Amino acid sequence: METHAFEDIVGGERRELAVLLDAPVLDAFARSTGDANPLHMDAAFAAGRGFPGRVAHGLLVCSYFSALVGTMLPGRDCMLQSARFDFKRPVIEGETVVFSLEVLQKVESVRVLVLEARAVGPAGDLRVSGRLQVGFTA
Repeated sequence: METHAFEDIVGGERRELAVLLDAPVLDAFARSTGDANPLHMDAAFAAGRGFPGRVAHGLLVCSYFSALVGTMLPGRDCMLQSARFDFKRPVIEGETVVFSLEVLQKVESVRVLVLEARAVGPAGDLRVSGRLQVGFTA
């Protein structure tokens, strides 16, 4: 786990994390949330709707941005304050997605960072984009 002081973070700083979104991950998220929509659980159902496999839950995909915030940028001494996401293309079971955060803005007066969030699929195609605001707790 990384721990960064607010004063040490600079604009443009970036972190990324690659994650395989396979069946056990999708199944665990469905069990945890109760979202057992067949689009997420049944490959045949998803295929009948035009997808090549099970579609990962949108908020499962976005949860990895929370992991980046809490463990990498800025790390331990922060709290997510707000998040906005745009879903560009679905993530399909078995794909490895690269999640990234980049510091867009530091607001010194309230010790807040504005971060750009991006999730990119195996072919380099944008799946999710967004903005996060995080505040420092220390």
